[in-house]
Amino acid sequence: MKLYFYRSTAPNFGDDLNNVLMPKVFPGFFDEDDLTLFLAIGSVLFDHHPQQAMKVVFGSGFGQYTAAPRLDERWKVYCVRGPLTAQALGLDERLVAADAAVLVNRHLRKEVPKRFKVSYIPHWQSLLNGNWPRACELADVELIDPRWPVDRVLEMIQASSTVITEAMHGAIVADALRVPWVPVLPFHRSHRFKWSDWAGALRIDLRPYPTFPATLHDLWVSKTGRDGNWMSSKNRLIQLAVGAANDTLPYAAARGLRRLSEMEPVLSSDIALARAVSKLEEAADQIRRDFHR
Repeated sequence: MKLYFYRSTAPNFGDDLNNVLMPKVFPGFFDEDDLTLFLAIGSVLFDHHPQQAMKVVFGSGFGQYTAAPRLDERWKVYCVRGPLTAQALGLDERLVAADAAVLVNRHLRKEVPKRFKVSYIPHWQSLLNGNWPRACELADVELIDPRWPVDRVLEMIQASSTVITEAMHGAIVADALRVPWVPVLPFHRSHRFKWSDWAGALRIDLRPYPTFPATLHDLWVSKTGRDGNWMSSKNRLIQLAVGAANDTLPYAAARGLRRLSEMEPVLSSDIALARAVSKLEEAADQIRRDFHR
């Protein structure tokens, strides 16, 4: 059985967490046999998987980036990320558990001294285009880069008293590790569906806050929903305008981060988290029985 997860053009904490967490939940379970694919953390429920492969679904989600997959006998769904995934795939709501990353609560939680009052986790795509290191420096907020190794991101989250996060798995993991968090509305609208999905599983009344982009590119994306490829033009006037904006915008982004650091943070109830963990563990037990491992 092969552990499948999305591999982007850059390392990404949420996706890469699969390789660290799932072998702890299912020790000695995975190999390179892709006749059976194990789908866990991420928006990986789509029709692009090999048709002949068996797909084992454990706390995965539908991201609305593609059409919903057509489930047949080659799909074994044990639990899904949230109610929106269940609705989109026509599944019984009893299959809603939570994002599989919630199991960091059982397997990767450590006692870490608090060193940072407030930290910020941007989406990895925002880091490619936005000057968030400068904005965080100006705001006196610690930057957590989701492209860092998983162990480092986990340690930094647990060392923070509060986490502001645009990265969804920053919120999921912070919540599971009982670190209060402040949700930031993703700059790219395509990422918003999945936030509501996982939050619904934990009965979280999700009200993400907008913040100010740190570059003209992210400002353009947040307002239009389109990529800002025109900003890479070699036209000198365009380059001067983009450069001037990018020199100024980190100050506005820093003001936004300072404002967010004063907001009331979110934390799911202990009861909701315990219920989610229990449903995931029950599904994991059933998978082990079904595959005799």
